[in-house]
Formats: sequence, structure tokens, C-alpha cells
Amino acid sequence: MIKLYKLAERWWFANIPDKIRFILVGGFNTVVSYLIFVSLCHICPYEVALIITYALGINLSIFTMRYYVFSGKSNLAKQYVKALVTYVIMIVGNYIFLYIFIDIYKQAPWLAQAEYTVVSTIALYLAHKKINFK
Repeated sequence: MIKLYKLAERWWFANIPDKIRFILVGGFNTVVSYLIFVSLCHICPYEVALIITYALGINLSIFTMRYYVFSGKSNLAKQYVKALVTYVIMIVGNYIFLYIFIDIYKQAPWLAQAEYTVVSTIALYLAHKKINFK
């Protein structure tokens, strides 16, 4: 079983470009986090839902991105801290974005969060590739 996994892993990194791996793994992470956010919006304010979603999704994202997208081999603790700082910046930007689009422009939280996800995807890819998992 381990040999099969190692073979699949070698194929994954040899045949799928990192941008595609980012879209696949990030897509999985995004769908999970977005479903958590939308579900929580039904039972609590979007501000609370956002914090809970980030708290749950950050570790999933850091480890899946590090291992399955960028094949991080250097110091895990340093990479984790850099990625965590990136996600703290992202949550601040996310909150500002949601405040503007929900409280000022009166958009539905699910729509505003979907828009932010599209806007932030490129920034997150670049931060992970150039800084976090280098």
C-alpha cells in the first residue's frame, strides 16, 4: 500500500503543475471552508462564522498546501508561522471585504464570501509559492 502511495505521489508532482495542484487542493479546502461558513451563517452572525471558519480551515489549508501543492521540505515550524501570518492578513482583508459588501452594499453573506474567495485566490497562491513554502 505504501509503495502504491509513493508511486501516486511521484506521479502527482511529476505530471501536475503546481498551479493545477493549487487549484485542486485549494478547491477542496475552499469548498470545505465555504460550506462551513454558509452553514454557520444560519446560526450566528457572519463575523462569528468567519472566525470559526478560519480557525477550522487554517490548519487544513496549511498542511495540504505545504505537502500536496508545494512539496514543502524545509523547516515545518517556520513555514507554518509564515503561512499563519498570511492567513491572519487574509482574515483581516476578508472581514473588511465582508463588512463593505454585506453591511454597506447589503449583499448576502454567501455571495460576498464567494466574491472574496475569487479575489483572494491569486494573492494566496503567490504568498504560498513565493514566501510561505519556498
